[in-house]
Amino acid sequence: MTYVDGYVVLLPAIPVAVWILRRRADRRWTLLALLALAHATAVVVLTLFPVPIAGQDFYRQTRGISGDNVVPFATIVWQLSNLTWNTIRQLSGNVLLLTPLGVYGPALWPALRDWRRFLVVALAIGVAIELAQFAGSLTEGFSYRITDVDDAIMNASGATAAFAVWRWIEGRRLLAPGTSGGAVESTPWLPRP
Repeated sequence: MTYVDGYVVLLPAIPVAVWILRRRADRRWTLLALLALAHATAVVVLTLFPVPIAGQDFYRQTRGISGDNVVPFATIVWQLSNLTWNTIRQLSGNVLLLTPLGVYGPALWPALRDWRRFLVVALAIGVAIELAQFAGSLTEGFSYRITDVDDAIMNASGATAAFAVWRWIEGRRLLAPGTSGGAVESTPWLPRP
């Protein structure tokens, strides 16, 4: 079988990185924007590539579309009740996949500082990944990637946990002695002291 490797994702990522660096924004924004780009690139590579492009006739005839799960928590419950190295790796990988979003998301896009919006965006990204995998499998005619709603749930859970930690750290930093009281007033996404 012939594959397209994930290296092709670097082709659009390079000009975006150059654009970020040429903006000459402050150092923190630049680093977070580069982190977001690197993370998005890695997510696409890890979840969609390699893509089979030739020699998959055998798999179309023998495997078909199978193994997909649309029942929420079915896979998670099964994995937790059958813990092995592989299931632990699957669970932790799905939790960690979108974790960086919980750091750079609210820092780069102020609208994501509200936990409800952030949760919706994290779930939407997780579902988009699964739908892209399903579309790829439909195009290929066999499941080269398993589509599982529980993967999207775990992705969003990891991102939301990272968001909660980010929010707690930001809140502690803004409420620390020596900071101006106006900082708390100007950030409505922080709980009132």
